[in-house]
Amino acid sequence: MNLDQNFTVRDFCEREVVDWYKSIKSFAEFYQDCRIASLELLSIDISAGFNRVEIERIQQDVPKNISDAFDRHFWYSQYSLSELYLLKIPITEKSAFILLICGFLDDGWDNGGCWLEIFDEQGKFLSSGSFDCEGIIWKDRPLNGKDFDSPAPAWIGDEPELQAPIPMWSEEILTQYAVSIEHEGTKIRYVMPWFD
Repeated sequence: MNLDQNFTVRDFCEREVVDWYKSIKSFAEFYQDCRIASLELLSIDISAGFNRVEIERIQQDVPKNISDAFDRHFWYSQYSLSELYLLKIPITEKSAFILLICGFLDDGWDNGGCWLEIFDEQGKFLSSGSFDCEGIIWKDRPLNGKDFDSPAPAWIGDEPELQAPIPMWSEEILTQYAVSIEHEGTKIRYVMPWFD
């Protein structure tokens, strides 16, 4: 993707993504027909954390950089609590991959920001950014755990020799403690016990 196309993708994000986020505050329904993967932390009570985790893995061939980015942010979510939405959107004559990251926020946890990473059709990293009241503050590097409002440790994929701390959630923990595990198409939903 050339420089003009990079700016076209950024412009799309500044217009479409920011406008949607400002009005809705969630990406759960943003360009749903273009979504290729997601991770959602859901709750039956907005002020009581989350008690369901819905995971939709990538079900199509994508460049390795794209699957690595999704895996990296999946890792960060286990520590900083964030939701992920990976989209493949036709923006110009070519498609672009956009990974939207929304931090989880409730009475006892504050990772209330929103971030994104964008890639071209071949999976080449273009930009990342964080949302503010004016739009997106762009960076020329992939996001890392320190970029979040509630930081996450270094991704073990970058530093496999590190001993990772115990995550707040993982698929292993979910499988062990879920009261039900539901399959809906390509999604798997872990329902955790509800404590009053």
